[in-house]
Amino acid sequence: MIIFVRVLDYKMRKYYYITVIAVAAIVLLQAFYVMSLYNRYVDENITKINDAVRVSIDKELHLRSVYLDGEIPRKHQYISIQTMDDMSPREIDSLKRLSPIPTDEKHLYNIDAAREKGIAQTSAELISQVLQDKAFEGGVPLNLNTLDSIFVKNCSRYFPHTFFLYNKDKQVVASAGELEIDDYGYTSNLIPIGIKGLQYLQIKANIQLLPFLLQDVWTLVLSAILMVFVVLCMAYHLIVIRRKDRLLQRREDTINGTIHDLKTPLNSVVATLGWLKSDESNLSKKKAIEISHAEVKHLVCNIESLLVTVRKDRKRLVLKKDEINVLLLAEVVKSGMDALYHTKPHNIEIVNDLPEGVTVFADGMYIENVIRNLVENALKYSDNGVTVKVILSVAGGMLQVSVQDNGWGIAPQYQKKLFRQFYQVPRGEEKIRSGYGIGLAQSKYIIDEHKGKISVKSAEGEGSVFMFTIPLA
Repeated sequence: MIIFVRVLDYKMRKYYYITVIAVAAIVLLQAFYVMSLYNRYVDENITKINDAVRVSIDKELHLRSVYLDGEIPRKHQYISIQTMDDMSPREIDSLKRLSPIPTDEKHLYNIDAAREKGIAQTSAELISQVLQDKAFEGGVPLNLNTLDSIFVKNCSRYFPHTFFLYNKDKQVVASAGELEIDDYGYTSNLIPIGIKGLQYLQIKANIQLLPFLLQDVWTLVLSAILMVFVVLCMAYHLIVIRRKDRLLQRREDTINGTIHDLKTPLNSVVATLGWLKSDESNLSKKKAIEISHAEVKHLVCNIESLLVTVRKDRKRLVLKKDEINVLLLAEVVKSGMDALYHTKPHNIEIVNDLPEGVTVFADGMYIENVIRNLVENALKYSDNGVTVKVILSVAGGMLQVSVQDNGWGIAPQYQKKLFRQFYQVPRGEEKIRSGYGIGLAQSKYIIDEHKGKISVKSAEGEGSVFMFTIPLA
């Protein structure tokens, strides 16, 4: 039950952050989608404005040309095209009298150069620009008010705007329109009027938001509804999980307290069995008491392992360091494991390479638990007849304890996960052993608190070596 509670608690603490990130991601995606719609709307309207300006400039030029020739403008604009090959000699002579046909290079126009300068993109536009210069030189310059009226009629949608006319020095000489604010929203580039750079035109327009909202109202409404719905679902989910988290937290505290309370009577049982064992003369009874003593002590160690593991994320381990006899601790572990696994053929050997007089300061109870966990794993995950070596030594000013076995071994892909809470190496059904995956996690926690290191070297089918080091003092 404790393991189940701790797994849920670990996941729930992260779920709050994941939920917040998910909600933020949804809001940002929806905002990005709406912004992309708006940007497309703006681009479409800029294209409409530019097209309307070009058409308006052409119509305004036509009106000036008509008035310049002293004619009455028609309702519609017409253009007459006829090649010289189709003209009669009389028509050609008449044309020459009205407008001499160019016979030298000063009347030739480079269309490619006009494109590079932004004057015109096609030959038709270049002809229009030449006519602009002719009208200007004839005393009929561009009329902004007329242009503004034509622009308003040409636009399929009304845009608040202002036209600005610049001279050859690019200084404003006239304006027409109703906008008086600085934030126009859209400002066009300077549009050349003619090829000689005598006049430039610019339009500044305000692309209003309301038409965009009316145009995409259902898309925006559905998008907002979807976003609110998803956010509310996640919020509800988070509230439910928080309630369950609090309930599980209370259950965990109750269970941890109950298990902790079991340690006191069990410690009394351990002490009583130890006293009975020392006074018992009957060998069979003494053996039975010794087995019971080992099993109860093993249960106490398992309880301590559970408590250490579940408290890890809440508070640090309180160590009671003192001078300890590591060899004695190893022998106590050997005695307990021999009694606990008396039905399984095995051999536990202690190799003492500690220098004489070496002093080790550590928490004896927890170091004994670590050695016990490593030795028990060696016995548990092996076949009958396993040999376990506990080697005690000093290396680099550190106490070094190695537990070697010739058991099943561990494949390389699983070794990095061994010291995680609740992790168990996947094995076949014939090699499944009872366990919760907390022994090695507890051992690493204890060694880390002692400022030491724990590691493993193993190969599948060749056994394992678990080694930990802690400072001597």
